[in-house]
Amino acid sequence: MGAAHDHPSIAILVVAAGRGSRAGEGLPKQYRQVAGQTLLGRTLAALHMAMPEAALKVVIHKDDLELYAASAAELASSARERLLPPAFGGASRQDSVRNGLEAFANEGAPEIVLIHDAARPFADAALIA
Repeated sequence: MGAAHDHPSIAILVVAAGRGSRAGEGLPKQYRQVAGQTLLGRTLAALHMAMPEAALKVVIHKDDLELYAASAAELASSARERLLPPAFGGASRQDSVRNGLEAFANEGAPEIVLIHDAARPFADAALIA
């Protein structure tokens, strides 16, 4: 996973730290496969396609580094190059978002941060715009 520009003007924070308990037994839903690709991989690819200049940061559960790496590996190299190191989630979604924003602040804050849920892979260019 490469580093995007030092100070991107636009970044997308993808919240993926949840355990997905409502989705039933098994992997957290963001790491489940749909048509051969994880939901997180599909989401990151869609966000990158809609806004290729944006840096991408994913907030993950501390126990999901391998699952995250596998999802990131599904991406085209152009999207992987936009991935910043992941941040770790907190006890609630609000805490996870704050942790992600704090990570951006520590790395050189972008002017604009969009926040998106990892298990919502159908974001298109119109929504992002």
